[in-house]
Amino acid sequence: MTPERLKETMGNAEVGAFALDDKNESRWILTGEIDISVHEKFREVWSVDRRSATPVDVDMSDVTFIDSSGLRILYDARRATPEDEVPTLTNVPERVRWIIDVTGLTEMFRLVPAAPES
Repeated sequence: MTPERLKETMGNAEVGAFALDDKNESRWILTGEIDISVHEKFREVWSVDRRSATPVDVDMSDVTFIDSSGLRILYDARRATPEDEVPTLTNVPERVRWIIDVTGLTEMFRLVPAAPES
């Protein structure tokens, strides 16, 4: 699923959602409020022991809220990424970045800002 298609199917932007990119299953897309309900949906798609062949890239550009269940998804991105690699968090909103920093998880990821639009 593309980020655009996920937004279309979501309706209310505050409702959280998780999707794998249709073209690259190691690209995860999170939108809206990332809480226990999103974690449950995530678990339906990505099992605890499933691994990615390439580093996971989590697009967080439309995340409005994240709680400990959402942070667990990020931790799972770390576990799913090949051992000698680092997962990427892309387009992390400032308030979500603050939560990641406060919880001490920043060192587990490579954070990448949004690419400038041309």
